[in-house]
This record gives sequence, C-alpha cells and structure tokens, in this order.
Amino acid sequence: MIRINLLGGDAEKQSKGLRSLRMPDVSLGMTQAGMAALFVVVLGGIGTAWFMQSQGLTELRMELAGIQAERARLQEIADQVAQLQDRADLMQRKMQVIVDLKANQTGPVMLLDQVSRLMVDGVWLTRLQLDEASVEINGSAMSENNVADFVTNLEGSEYFQGVRLRSLGDSGDAQNFYISLDFRPTMAAAMSETPAAGGGGS
Repeated sequence: MIRINLLGGDAEKQSKGLRSLRMPDVSLGMTQAGMAALFVVVLGGIGTAWFMQSQGLTELRMELAGIQAERARLQEIADQVAQLQDRADLMQRKMQVIVDLKANQTGPVMLLDQVSRLMVDGVWLTRLQLDEASVEINGSAMSENNVADFVTNLEGSEYFQGVRLRSLGDSGDAQNFYISLDFRPTMAAAMSETPAAGGGGS
C-alpha cells in the first residue's frame, strides 16, 4: 500500500503533538454536597416566592369577598330606603287626599250645622243645595209665621248674607217656601276673632 503524506513531516509532528495534549481539568471547587445545598437554597427561594404570592392572592380573594358582601349589604339597605320612601310618598298622598276631603267637606258640614241651629218648630226642609257660596233652601212649614221666624233666624246669623224669601205658597196641608242666601263662613270666622269694642260707662 502506498501512503502519501500530504502534511509533510513537520505537520505530522504537530498533529501528533495535538493528540498528545490533554485538556486541563476545570474545577469550581464545589463538591456534590455543595451543589445539593445550592439546589435546596434555590428551590427554597422559589417555594418562598410562590408561598408569598399564594398568600397575597388569598388575601386579595378575601378582600374581594368582603367588598362583595359589603356591596350586597349596602344594596339591601338602599332597597329598604327606597321602600320606605315609597311608603312615605304613599302616606303623603293619602294625607293630602284626607286634607282635600276635609277642606271640601268644611263648607257643607258647617252649613248643615248652622241651618240646624236656626231651625224653628213647625219647619222642615226638603232640599238644601250649596253651589260655591250660594245656597238654596226648599222646605215646608205649618204656618207662614213659622217661615217668617226661620227667615229671621237666618238673617240674624253671621254666616249668612242676602237672605231672600223667593216664594211662599199654600199646598193645602203646609206652606211651601223657597229661600236663597249667601254662605260666608270665612267672614263669620273673621268677625268672631275681632275683639268686641267696650262700651262707655255713664
């Protein structure tokens, strides 16, 4: 077999020299026990960080749950306040209706009271109508004198003005009459509040 040395003598010697070289041993001065301790330290650090993050996440979840519970409590209070407000509005409307009814009934009730106070024996009413301040009275009496006494009582009342006997007729069994007048309860109240003037002595 023919061998051809393409490197030449010097190159062959250099090649043999490279093969004979050994890589130096690199040592960090750390034993297996040290490597294990380092691993444990690193692992412990990672575990500690994970534990702290887990604790922080748990606290955030607890805080969120507390906020949601507080929100639910406040919403319940707001609903109760809204219900109370609705009830208060309803009561206010009912009270206003009662006030309006009483105000509307003041006139007729006072009119009936005053007329009943001024009635005389032998007179009875068949119709009593109030239209704002105008009053119409229809009735019957045993005699004309009974009608005259009733008209006189109406004229003497501070609640009535412009008393007029519109008609008087004999129906055979009784005297039928029709009276019109003006009802002034506010004027009567004002007159009752005015102090009477004192008379001079002799």
